[in-house]
Amino acid sequence: MDARSRRSRSALVDAVYRLCVEKGIDRLTVTDVAAEAGVSRDTFYRHSADPVELLCTALQEELTDSVSAYLEMPVVGDGDDSVFLAPAAAVMEHMRNHTAIYRQAPGSKSGARLTAIIESAARQVIETHLDNHPEIVPEALQPMTEVTRQMSLAYASSGATASFFAWINGDDLGDVHHYAQVVLLSGPEWWLGLPAPVATPRPRTRD
Repeated sequence: MDARSRRSRSALVDAVYRLCVEKGIDRLTVTDVAAEAGVSRDTFYRHSADPVELLCTALQEELTDSVSAYLEMPVVGDGDDSVFLAPAAAVMEHMRNHTAIYRQAPGSKSGARLTAIIESAARQVIETHLDNHPEIVPEALQPMTEVTRQMSLAYASSGATASFFAWINGDDLGDVHHYAQVVLLSGPEWWLGLPAPVATPRPRTRD
């Protein structure tokens, strides 16, 4: 992509973020986004098929960048922290940066597309970790067939995603690490990447 195209796409992404907050995801139009970005409709269509696709692609790319550092993790975390604490917090920071957008998921026609962004990132981290460290699978699930593998991944990623959305729709978005711990400690122990015994959440600190 040349410099001019990068400038146009950046303007379109900024515009669709703003308009999604102002107008709502289900009311986004090509005409409004192009006008807000200061580009033509033809330019818009060179970058995306529709405003929701542009929005979701931009969010997906941003989140993928945030979690990419966590695709090669040790089998357990440092000290008392789960190995998944940092990537979970990264997902939640991303959601908090776009609170007004992700809070539109419930009841929105495009809500499933927003949910899929978060679930895809969660699954990528979890699945990569399982592939890299098959030894974490408990004896009760061995040998892990493809069916049981897919069931375990679906449970972990969809459960984490539901927890993330419960948090973003709540009234306390301040302590990301505390709530990331809550998400992880609500899941199966063998996913935690913690030394035994399982650690308890650290007390919350308030300013």
